[in-house]
Amino acid sequence: MWRKITLAALVAVLAVPMMGLSHASALTVSPVIIEHEVQPGQTIVGTIKLLNEGEGTETYYAQAQDFVAGETDGTPSFIGTATTNSMVSWVSFDTTAVTLDGGESALVIYRVAVPQNVDPGGYFAGLLFSTQRPDTDSGLGVVGATGPLLLVRVDGEVVESGAVTAFDAAPSNGTSLPVDFNVTFANSGTVHVKPAGVIRITNMFGGTAAVIPVNQAGGNVLPESDRSFTSTWQKAELSENASELVKEWRNYGFGPYTATLIMNYGETNQVVSASTNFWVMPWMLVVLFIILLVVLALLLMQYNKWIIENAKKSKK
Repeated sequence: MWRKITLAALVAVLAVPMMGLSHASALTVSPVIIEHEVQPGQTIVGTIKLLNEGEGTETYYAQAQDFVAGETDGTPSFIGTATTNSMVSWVSFDTTAVTLDGGESALVIYRVAVPQNVDPGGYFAGLLFSTQRPDTDSGLGVVGATGPLLLVRVDGEVVESGAVTAFDAAPSNGTSLPVDFNVTFANSGTVHVKPAGVIRITNMFGGTAAVIPVNQAGGNVLPESDRSFTSTWQKAELSENASELVKEWRNYGFGPYTATLIMNYGETNQVVSASTNFWVMPWMLVVLFIILLVVLALLLMQYNKWIIENAKKSKK
């Protein structure tokens, strides 16, 4: 069975492109992500909690909209009712208008009735709430609508396929940590997947300097889309006004490093990998170290000279 997940909040306010309509008030919804694995012909029932965090009374109107992948940061792009693979007609609410006083909350029941003859694969919609009535004639939604993302996987002969299309370190040459690792995963399958794994960082001697996770939040990659993930290697969090010397000392790194990415995705835990190289050269610490060596060498030479002179004096 498809693994259940716990996700951090991906989108608090979901923007849908339409002009001339007002924004939703201070509304909080939970959960922010809803995922179901279903069979053709199955009906799902769930609840969404609405909380009016404003001071006044507001009426919130419910609607469903299909969405596709927007930017590579995972922000969805709402498209009203899609011409293919639409889930809007599957969704219904027990009420399409909820009035809440300031500080009041309520539960809204939603139903997803999956058609019997639907093709296997991934289907995606937003269950949106706004203070503005939806435009039922055009099928478009409202600006500033708030609501959870609904991701449905219909069982059957689905395709899980993906690849890492980009993996790099930024900066590739620096004087100290942190170093950001940017990973782009392309999903060429028919269902959404949740690639996750680690980056193993090795130093010039082959030893492991660090192991950092990738996509700990469990972000999904929709079919036929790319998504980027960022992971950071650092040893200490410093203020922005910290000196370069302090940065090099507290976030020390030295020499060439190799970062190796290993990620798993899909129900069969398919593996993808990539690698990149980068340098960390703390030149201020290096210069300081050289100066200290020179000073120690001079002191040692002076000490040896003093010893020799004292030895000569003692022989006289």
